[in-house]
Amino acid sequence: MSLKKSDESSLVRVGYEKMECRLCLGSAPAESSVSIFGDLHPERLEQRIRTCCQIYVKRGDGLPDTVCLSCKTNLELLISFRKACCRSNETFQLRLDDCLKIKSEEVLLEDVTWKDEPSLSTIHRKNREFLSKPFPSESERVLHQKSHSVEKLFKCEICLKSFSNKSNLTSHKKLHTGIKPHTCDICLKSFIHKCGLVLHLRSHTGEKPHKCEICSKSFTLKCTLKSHKKLHTGIKSHKCAFCSKSFIKKYNLLSHEKLHTGIKPHKCDICLKSFIHKSNLTYHEKLHTGIKPHKCDICLKLFIHKSSLTTHEKLHTGIKPYKCEICLKSFALKYKLELHKKIHTGMKPHKCDICLKSYTQKSTLTKHIRSHYKK
Repeated sequence: MSLKKSDESSLVRVGYEKMECRLCLGSAPAESSVSIFGDLHPERLEQRIRTCCQIYVKRGDGLPDTVCLSCKTNLELLISFRKACCRSNETFQLRLDDCLKIKSEEVLLEDVTWKDEPSLSTIHRKNREFLSKPFPSESERVLHQKSHSVEKLFKCEICLKSFSNKSNLTSHKKLHTGIKPHTCDICLKSFIHKCGLVLHLRSHTGEKPHKCEICSKSFTLKCTLKSHKKLHTGIKSHKCAFCSKSFIKKYNLLSHEKLHTGIKPHKCDICLKSFIHKSNLTYHEKLHTGIKPHKCDICLKLFIHKSSLTTHEKLHTGIKPYKCEICLKSFALKYKLELHKKIHTGMKPHKCDICLKSYTQKSTLTKHIRSHYKK
């Protein structure tokens, strides 16, 4: 039976046409192709292609946005192989740490001649501090050992900190003067050292010279890149003493432990609300100004914080990448999905003190409490 042109076009519209694979240029029926931007797996195809093939795909770039099943399988194999390599590298790193542990104990306990003989507990403490920081390379280990062999003869008269050479001491003393001679021509922010100004200028130019070899993400500062690389290892070496929760970075642990103390030293001068972290107070204080400098280009809605605008703009795209595994409902924002999941658990942790009615979400409880005051 022959088909008219209109019938043929309708077949194309419903998805029976052949799709071209972005990776191998092969053609496959639409039902045998996978959308690059529609994968619900935590590691999206877009990220896998970037990581394994160093190809940067972007939605709406005019190029094919599908891959064949064969290429998808190959990507999964590559990801599995990469993870196996990372695990092997961690095993070798642990073996190296064990070797360093034995050598360092021999050096610290036998070969070192002390001017003031420390207690055994002090030696063990120094040992633990030394071993808790494994060296990524042999060159860094050698440089570290050299730093111990150099005597620090130059001492600051103000804070008594010592330095191995006079230039470092001179540079350090500038901190105590408070003078900041290096000023940014763009935002007029001042810095004590010229290197601080050079690094700051990158925030205006957008320059990010330090690139991660694993995920290709770029950073302004080298120390930020070094900290970022720890995320790829998945090792959480910093453990909370109160709740046994672990963290990859030490500053995250220190920030978390403040929650257990209950101390809120940062207080708002206007409403007297207290906060654990200073950054939270700074974020809160903007609410009292009433100034909303960040405007949505689509609906012209104003926001106090830029992060709120960024979150809001996702709603206009219509894309809902976060899907509930139970009822398959989709959400544009991740925290909306997390709130939704509580409905399936049946737990209602937020209770009204007036009528003892319970709710799944705190926002719903807040609205309920207002109804009592209206009455």
